Amino acid sequence: MIAEEELSIGNRYAIKAIDLTYGYNNSILLDGLNLTVDIGKCVAIMGKSGSGKSTLLRIINGSLKPLRGEVRVLGTSINDIYKNGLRRKIAYIPQSLGLVDNTTVLDNVMLARAADEPIRALLGLWKKEHINKALDILKSLGMDDKTKIKVNRLSGGEKQRVAIARALMQGAKVILADEPVSNLDEDNARSILSIMKSLASKGTSVVVIMHNRHLAEEYMDEAYQLTNGILDKLW
Repeated sequence: MIAEEELSIGNRYAIKAIDLTYGYNNSILLDGLNLTVDIGKCVAIMGKSGSGKSTLLRIINGSLKPLRGEVRVLGTSINDIYKNGLRRKIAYIPQSLGLVDNTTVLDNVMLARAADEPIRALLGLWKKEHINKALDILKSLGMDDKTKIKVNRLSGGEKQRVAIARALMQGAKVILADEPVSNLDEDNARSILSIMKSLASKGTSVVVIMHNRHLAEEYMDEAYQLTNGILDKLW
């Protein structure tokens, strides 16, 4: 459990994971893992395929429950994800990105509002203020000329930008990205990591699963290696 003195500092940390243990079929993926991510930091999680990196992100996101341990995000237990608007503040970008390929870039970004406005989402009748916000976000990511293009016509780097735009439209303060640059060439990878670094400089905390240590050293504030269920800090 988290000590009282750690609880008292509230939102000093974006993420605080204590003694996380997770496994299945008599196999332990995470073994008493601890992780602290400060607000406004870019953090890389590295390790071999199958080491539990994606599992860790899903536990932080609240979509998986650990066998033991606790996660607090922005001062709130992940078990209370529906309190204090916490669900909206955490954006999980899976490897698949979760985009709707046969709809436009703008429509994909607007889907960040679907849970709050299901009728408008169904009819596609979004408030003008929300459309303008989405357009501003897309412009900030260099996608303002792609708003009416269907996602299935975009490059891999452009799709990553749409996923980031959707996270920002959601109002996320913590972004968890599962291998966002693994399938990109180096130029596009650098572009996406630069965007994430910029977001962190403005107070959004970013946790990225990645394999390229060279790029991690260049763009990430901190990095960890996950091996045999144990998380070791690299820098």
